[in-house]
Amino acid sequence: MILICGEALFDMFASDLAKDPVNFEAYVGGSPFNVAIGLARLGEDVGFFGGISTDLLGEKLIGRLRSEGVKTDHVCRPAALTTLSVVQKDANGIPAYTFYGEGAADRTVTEADLPTELGDLSILHVGSYSAVVEPVASALKVLVGREKPNCLISFDPNIRPTVVADLDLWRKNTEEIAALADIIKVSDEDLALIYPDREPVEVARHWLELGAGLVIVTAGAKGAEAFTRDLHVEVSGRAVTVIDTVGAGDTFQAAMLSGLVSRNIATRNSLEGLDHAALHEIVLKAVTASALTCTRQGADLPSRDDVLRFENSC
Repeated sequence: MILICGEALFDMFASDLAKDPVNFEAYVGGSPFNVAIGLARLGEDVGFFGGISTDLLGEKLIGRLRSEGVKTDHVCRPAALTTLSVVQKDANGIPAYTFYGEGAADRTVTEADLPTELGDLSILHVGSYSAVVEPVASALKVLVGREKPNCLISFDPNIRPTVVADLDLWRKNTEEIAALADIIKVSDEDLALIYPDREPVEVARHWLELGAGLVIVTAGAKGAEAFTRDLHVEVSGRAVTVIDTVGAGDTFQAAMLSGLVSRNIATRNSLEGLDHAALHEIVLKAVTASALTCTRQGADLPSRDDVLRFENSC
């Protein structure tokens, strides 16, 4: 099983702010939540760990996970409210997020809430603001440290300055988790925020020196680059008509993890054994899947059949 850890929330897409009243369209979301659903749609055995409220929106979130086939045995159900993320898109469909979540359910997880029996775990994934806001951040780091001998650790920093404005804290926290991670996926935009004076390749090599086995840097429409200690793979982006880019990074993450698991890469030795052809194919499929998501409204991640049809149409 792949266990995805982190936040679950609602993305509120604002209509024309010049109008009165302002209307919103609400979609389930949160980067880890999206990744879990994306993996389920790709046919993987996946579970979710995080705090999901008992309120009306929380019931919708837990219901969606279950209907998609994501295991919810380890979900915590605090009485705190569900986080809301107000999303505004620019002319290119690039979203900006404002979060309303202080004291919300996804941030209240503590070490006492950590799952004790995880069974046959292949990959444990953490990321986004749950990895930096307390108390959930400390709890997740304990979980990562506990499970590192048993599975691969995946990490996506997913920097959100509107949640935590202190970029020094984001950088410090990212370094700490990167030193524990085996697989790191990060966007060039996130790297520019926390390492403005360093090139992405330099940061990737630094994380490999810390102990990571695979670092992938995504660059939106330009595609992605993957680095191991011995390999460097570049894949160009796919040209599509963009509706918005919400969920594109999460789609890439899900497709990339699915690509690894489908090749039985669940140990550090097998990760180190990746060859150029296999790594290129994994990154190519992840780029393709994320491009498909950009043609849809909101974080509507594709199924395996969706990706195959899209590949055949290109």
